[in-house]
Amino acid sequence: MNTRSQSCSAGFSLVEMVISSSLLALMVYAVSSMALSGGQAQEYARRLNRATEITQDIVDRIRLEVVSSVRVFGNDAEGAANLAILNLDGAPTPINQRRLPTVSPMLSLRRDTSGNQITGNSLFFAKLAWSDKFVCTSGNDYMVDVYRWVYYYLTNEDGGPVAGNPIGLNIVRVVSEPMADANGIDRITNVTDKAQVLNHLNDGTPDANGVAHAKCDLVWVRGAMPSVVGTLRQIRDLAGTLVTIPEAGRADPWRIERSESTIRGLLSYRHHSVATNYSQASFGVGRYGIVSNTNGGFPHGFEVQVVGPSSARQIMLHLVVASTHRTGHWAWSDVQVAVDARDL
Repeated sequence: MNTRSQSCSAGFSLVEMVISSSLLALMVYAVSSMALSGGQAQEYARRLNRATEITQDIVDRIRLEVVSSVRVFGNDAEGAANLAILNLDGAPTPINQRRLPTVSPMLSLRRDTSGNQITGNSLFFAKLAWSDKFVCTSGNDYMVDVYRWVYYYLTNEDGGPVAGNPIGLNIVRVVSEPMADANGIDRITNVTDKAQVLNHLNDGTPDANGVAHAKCDLVWVRGAMPSVVGTLRQIRDLAGTLVTIPEAGRADPWRIERSESTIRGLLSYRHHSVATNYSQASFGVGRYGIVSNTNGGFPHGFEVQVVGPSSARQIMLHLVVASTHRTGHWAWSDVQVAVDARDL
């Protein structure tokens, strides 16, 4: 009798086994949940960091180009006319509602109001590509600035903006062929020297420092309308003279070609998108422009303002980028900078 009691007391009853198993299962579940939550939090933090890194990288790229600007084109006749002759054939198609910012010399950065809108969702400017110093056989040396046009705009991707989805846009950068400054060319009064400088630019031969730049056969009058005769002139090959009508295979009327044959969006293969108007309010899309979802939408996550006098021009860049990989919450980044620019 005593032996049986000792044997029973040494084991576990069925009820005790069930309770122990349940407690163990709860502990395993709790530990697994905490581990899973920690992993998701780490992944979300990684995606936030990546979104911030990419957004900052694009903004820095634009900022560094803007500081070398010599002319900022706005939403006016000059901006529209120059943009119309920039060849975008073969480049990603711009969204329907693309607008250059209105250059506002008397205003400061601000939110748009109805009837007084200055915000754009594209950026178009001329930048200094290089300064070319050339020594002629006469011993005279000349310095000529060479420019390129740069255009940033939004394009639809993966179906474009859709209600309830913060992704569907890419940002594209187009750079034009080089164009020599007309003022630098026209101030060369020696006919022989002028022909040598023009042939040097057209052939892309090494400059006085031994540097060979891209061939340049266009001369451009900064600030003039392209429809005015003489605003754009072409260097006649070998003759070293200028013509006002395009020749040698160049499109007539004038067409400014791209420097790249193939163009992709800056977010291609990076698994990120410029945020759309359909993003959550916390993303900050439409901070300056008046949001419209008609005809493809405006402004989306790229906003530009140009304010201040030409001697102290400021360009505001506001970019919101969202990750296209989603695990739980959307990862996004909002970066804004104001850049000093030359607008001569």
